[in-house]
Amino acid sequence: MKHLLERIQNPDVGLQERLFQLLSTIALAEFVIVAIYTVVIGGSFGHIALMLVGTALFAVTVTLTFKTRRLRLGATIAGLLYFMLYPMTFFSSGGMYGGAPVVFAFALVYVFLITQKWERVVCMILCVAASAACFAIAYLHPELLTRHSVLEEHIESFLAISLVTLLLCALFTFVTGVYNTERSIVERQKKEIEALNLAQNRFFSSMSHEIRTPVNAIIGLNEMTLREDVPDEVRENSLSIEVASKQLLHSVNEILDMSRLETGSMKQNCANYVPTDMLSDVAGMVRLQAEEKRLDFTIEVDPRIPRVLFGDEMRIKQVLLNVVNNALKYTRQGSVGLFVSGYTLPDSGQETSATDQVQKKPGQAVSRGMFQVVYDVKDTGIGIKQENIPHLFTAFQRIDEYENRAIEGTGLGLNIVVGLLDMMQGSITVESEYGKGSVFHIEIPQAIVDSTPIGEFDVNNPPTKADVQHEAFKAPGMAVLAVDDTPMNLKVVTKLLRDTEIAVDTAESGEAALAKTLTRHYDVILMDHQMPGMDGIECLHRIRVQADGKCRDSKVVCLTANAGADVASMYKDEGFDGYLPKPLKGKALEDELVRLSR
Repeated sequence: MKHLLERIQNPDVGLQERLFQLLSTIALAEFVIVAIYTVVIGGSFGHIALMLVGTALFAVTVTLTFKTRRLRLGATIAGLLYFMLYPMTFFSSGGMYGGAPVVFAFALVYVFLITQKWERVVCMILCVAASAACFAIAYLHPELLTRHSVLEEHIESFLAISLVTLLLCALFTFVTGVYNTERSIVERQKKEIEALNLAQNRFFSSMSHEIRTPVNAIIGLNEMTLREDVPDEVRENSLSIEVASKQLLHSVNEILDMSRLETGSMKQNCANYVPTDMLSDVAGMVRLQAEEKRLDFTIEVDPRIPRVLFGDEMRIKQVLLNVVNNALKYTRQGSVGLFVSGYTLPDSGQETSATDQVQKKPGQAVSRGMFQVVYDVKDTGIGIKQENIPHLFTAFQRIDEYENRAIEGTGLGLNIVVGLLDMMQGSITVESEYGKGSVFHIEIPQAIVDSTPIGEFDVNNPPTKADVQHEAFKAPGMAVLAVDDTPMNLKVVTKLLRDTEIAVDTAESGEAALAKTLTRHYDVILMDHQMPGMDGIECLHRIRVQADGKCRDSKVVCLTANAGADVASMYKDEGFDGYLPKPLKGKALEDELVRLSR
């Protein structure tokens, strides 16, 4: 009995098998009790013999079912045996005047619960038919019933009701136990998954930070090499280092984005933006890659697109860059084009969900009108086989891996695109003809801020070198303090600002920074975030309230390896005046200093 109870309560045993063991044990107990009762009341020898034979057959069937593990067959045979014994019990125990009606209810429940699929239907039909036949024969030929005394009939009814009650109580206890066990398992698994997700997110964030720190040094010092008058071979090597560093950084960013999407920690950072400015940025970022592969790259923009929209410009740009770069990678000759159009969505009379999800900022009046922006990325590349299209947006999936083995990438780009579009309530579909090219169709709903059409807009003529030349940034009267626990990062900042005539001091900890701000005024402080002991946020707060401090009103820029629009928003909320992600670029640093010095 102890072994039986352990198996019934063991969650590793299948639910149907545990239920069969429980109910068959109760049914077997019922047969034994009925057999004993028949002997006690002096039943006929034939009746007693049939009961014992039937009970033995039922016990053998249940035992063999346990040993052979053929649950469906054993359950079906057990159910049929039960109802083969039922007519005999019905007529020998007074029919409806004894406990037979209650036993019939028990039998239906037993057969229904232990059998499966079509066997259940057949057994239930046979059981109901056998019971109906018993009641009909008893009604037409009452002389076939073996009537007992009133006392015996009451005892039989009591026993039958007790057995059915035992069944219901055991069944309820079993179901409750299964529910509680499964709930505890689910809750434990939920906590484990949450802990794993948190650990994974922390790992990827830490990994991103740790990788970005040395990459920052590589890119920064390499930029200084490119600024110098060096031999062509050295310059060629430096350009190769720059390309490799950017590829590494791109892979790290993709893994970090994937982690944030999976854990739900990625949030929208919506604001007013000008679509033409965003598209100009996209064109500038991908044009060089297209030129290197000698591909024609064009952008065509519908002049009817609203002049100002409200949405997450950075994530839209990320989506477009991923899709366009993907098209450029898989196009060997011909062209890649980005075609931008759209249409105004019907007015529902309410704020749409796209704008409900974001926090409106002061000065950003968002209208109720919505515009469905449509981006079509067309290429003349290798195309995609129809059977591979369903796997195109799967993480780490590479289509035609052997054919495309020379193409670099993590295989996360399009999967990230799907995650970002889901976050923005957008969509992406693809049409492709293998060997001829593909068309990626993207739709993103955006709120209209200024419905004035942008008019004719041409982003296909990039500025010439003469157009972008500017005087080198000089600020001889400016003092800057760079705070970072990594000496190599301080060296990068110092060298990037070497030609600006800015006075640069450095500090390798928050405590050292506080000591310097107590004695000297700095126009701008470049503050790392993650430092041992006092981190950058705490150091900023202490600078703002530092008694007799010289830098309580200085501009403080967070210079950190953490990345993302949500991170930039967090630093702004903490009181930083700016944010520069690592790896640090000289032009971006100079532009930020120019902005803060105005």
